[in-house]
Amino acid sequence: MSNTDRLDEQILEILTNDARISNRELGRLLNVSDVTIGKRLKSMQRSGAIRLAALIDPSALGLNCAAFIRLKVAADMARKIAAAASELKEVPFVALTGGTHNVVTLALVEDRQALAHLVHNHFRKWEGVHSLETHELSSSPKHRLDVVRITEKARNKIR
Repeated sequence: MSNTDRLDEQILEILTNDARISNRELGRLLNVSDVTIGKRLKSMQRSGAIRLAALIDPSALGLNCAAFIRLKVAADMARKIAAAASELKEVPFVALTGGTHNVVTLALVEDRQALAHLVHNHFRKWEGVHSLETHELSSSPKHRLDVVRITEKARNKIR
């Protein structure tokens, strides 16, 4: 992250383990005032270094089937297809990539039947899709969204 120091990193480390901790308790743990904690959090939010959000457990919502859907699409259609995939409520992640499969998505659905419906009634019908592969996730030994940190240099490359 850009423009962060040891205190910012300590704040983030504690919030990673308990996002509901109060600024007063954070300050007590780090030996600074709750006002300092509040200012640091606001500064990191304004700079785009962090976003505060709730993480939802998909299985608690009945979404028990997760799959990566990798698409090989016409190069001139990749952005359009990625945008279309982004509009689907079942698809929380879409990426443009290099290599054979130039659009990769993650689908979260109720069951395999819903996954088949999504693939056949959406992805396979889009113009420009040459082929696709569906990889159902059987387990996820590591899934940590809290460690994704985007530097200013990387953020500028994305834009």
